[in-house]
Amino acid sequence: MHPIDLMRKYDWSYSKLAEEFGVSEVEARRWGFRKTASNYRNPPQMAYKLAKKIDRELSLISTSEYSTSKTIFRTIAT
Repeated sequence: MHPIDLMRKYDWSYSKLAEEFGVSEVEARRWGFRKTASNYRNPPQMAYKLAKKIDRELSLISTSEYSTSKTIFRTIAT
């Protein structure tokens, strides 16, 4: 799963996506550019794997338990 697809699926902002992946908001925004853009950047392969894992975990956690102020890792750990 592409990190941008994860962001759109859960209606996250770029800043929330950046927080979850530990990158700058600028870097997260570059992932969403069209491939023809000069400043487009592919996310690292690990980001695809992490997005898939986050999606799997969020599908198990009910929306009421997941607060937008927490990162998924803190939610999973509790």
